[in-house]
Amino acid sequence: RTVLKRVLWLNLGVLVVKAVVFGMSGALSVLAEVLHSSLDAANNVFALVFARVAAREPDEDHPYGHRKFETLGALTLVGVLSVTVFELIKSAVNRLASVTAAPPEVGPLALSLLGVGLVAGIAITRYESRVGKRLGSDLLLADAAHTRADVMTTLAVLSGLVAVRLGYPLVDPLVTILVAVLIAHTGWEIVKEAVPVLMDTRAVPPDRIEALSMEVDGVRSAYGI
Repeated sequence: RTVLKRVLWLNLGVLVVKAVVFGMSGALSVLAEVLHSSLDAANNVFALVFARVAAREPDEDHPYGHRKFETLGALTLVGVLSVTVFELIKSAVNRLASVTAAPPEVGPLALSLLGVGLVAGIAITRYESRVGKRLGSDLLLADAAHTRADVMTTLAVLSGLVAVRLGYPLVDPLVTILVAVLIAHTGWEIVKEAVPVLMDTRAVPPDRIEALSMEVDGVRSAYGI
């Protein structure tokens, strides 16, 4: 929970930077980044709630504890991501279909600020991934995956804005669609990790456990696995 609180404040800082860049440029791809970073902050709040529940001790109704609430929280984040993907693609298609839309104005200051957001995102991802692996937290690792996608999309948007500055305005909505696809891929990766946990899928094949057991000195047989 301490990690999530720190990441929440960092993500809010990145959100402010990107909102300023959008105000300066009006680029649709930057708006996508603002929405994505808003989701990062909202996800941190969701994660804090689920982490608090997951940390509870076993009780009469939950004799095995509440750990799976973390995994349930990860799936909740995927639902929020799905809405974002739909809205981004819809906005990008509308921009591509409009021949009268004014191209965004991208200046050096906007590019520099977005670069600051990119560096901050990389730092957040590395920190959260490291601690998530150390604590074995599905929730932290899912949130880190979302932030990692944010870094990738920021890099794509930054490249797109450079192209817009060079005189290629259609790159802006195209990059927005790319951002949406990257976000969707992140959601799919979280689903693949979370669903087997909720369904109690076998983590290790019995024959593998048997083989490892038989390698231990003094073990004569391994059975009933």
